[in-house]
Amino acid sequence: MTPQTRGRVFEQWLHQLLSQEDLAPRTSFRPDGEEVDGSFMFRGWPYLLEAKWWKKGVPASTLYQFKGKVDGKLVGTIGIFISMSGYSDEAVDALRAGKNLNVILLDGSDIHAATTYGFSAVLGYKLREAVERGEIFVPYPTWIASTDNLMLVVVESFHDEAFINGIVKNLQLKGTPTRHLQILVARGIMGLANVAVAAVEESTSPALIFADYDDVPTEQLSGLQYFSGRFRAILVDQWSKKWMGLSSSAEAKTLPAEEILRRTVDIDTDDLAAQDPKFSQLITLLGT
Repeated sequence: MTPQTRGRVFEQWLHQLLSQEDLAPRTSFRPDGEEVDGSFMFRGWPYLLEAKWWKKGVPASTLYQFKGKVDGKLVGTIGIFISMSGYSDEAVDALRAGKNLNVILLDGSDIHAATTYGFSAVLGYKLREAVERGEIFVPYPTWIASTDNLMLVVVESFHDEAFINGIVKNLQLKGTPTRHLQILVARGIMGLANVAVAAVEESTSPALIFADYDDVPTEQLSGLQYFSGRFRAILVDQWSKKWMGLSSSAEAKTLPAEEILRRTVDIDTDDLAAQDPKFSQLITLLGT
């Protein structure tokens, strides 16, 4: 299927998704940008819409272009941006740093949730998080039915997610029982606290914050520590350097998630746990 064909099919599918909830969508497909443009009505108010299904995550420049469109409309206009392939590592934080937050971000997991719980439920949840916390990207909670063995893990990027999944697989291969994990990707250090707090408010399960950073901004780390009593642990450290032997977190982000997963599965967890108390704490938390 060509990108143009995929885009047209996606536009028709998205139009149907919004129509079945009486959101009065007006959508069209632009082949040159491989995007769906349009608007829809939600609770009596129109929203601008842009949706893409690219092979790679959407960069910050594309979000800025959409925000420019929203800024040029009637005061109070809110834009909804959907990227089925997610966003680049810097894109979401770049938008979070703006003073005028008028764009809400959805990714593929949100749209998949919308097919089960309804687009209105997903959007309503995200709008409330934006109003209450000023947070433009919070994954929709699909873990409503918590179990005693469930742990929520909030990470900064998909590379952190790959590391956690690799450690879990490593432990399982050694016969160590592990918890069932629900991993939420905040897509940036600026969103870690907001996404984590939103998660624990929707679940009774314990939660862990995990991120790889060489030099965490003081204000960001302080913000996380403010919520420390609500989480089992906050592990923000240089895991790519200390635990994988890479030069920096920047190098880790150049590696495909599959490569991080492969390397992590080969880590000697017993030896590393004996040397590093934080790693020992991590594998203890991941175990049952």
